[in-house]
Amino acid sequence: MTALLRYQGALLLRSQGWPAPFALYAVFVGIGVQPGDRMLDSLGYAAAGLVPPAAWLVRVCVTVEPPAARACTAAAAGPARVHAAAVLTGLGAALLTGLLAAAYTLLVGDPAGHDPGRAALTGRWR
Repeated sequence: MTALLRYQGALLLRSQGWPAPFALYAVFVGIGVQPGDRMLDSLGYAAAGLVPPAAWLVRVCVTVEPPAARACTAAAAGPARVHAAAVLTGLGAALLTGLLAAAYTLLVGDPAGHDPGRAALTGRWR
């Protein structure tokens, strides 16, 4: 499965489909998360905005491989494993994007006397 994930990751990086969801989400977070805003509100905003780019990235990963190459890969590893690797690659890219947005939010957000680490891990400050 590791080889399939590396293959799907290489396909995603070489495709022209990944910059648009990343740029859209970066603009969304850049406009919606302002320095000094409450940290938990900003984390919620960033998490809610991640859903469309995540779906877009999964769609790109599932459809980026040419049909002949997909057939060869499916014959070698099985169609279910190939499809699962494509979905996991898209979700991994979305997870990386979300982690970058959460780090930005934790850096510029106002903790208002709350522990940022605890707020990020539990979603609450009490």
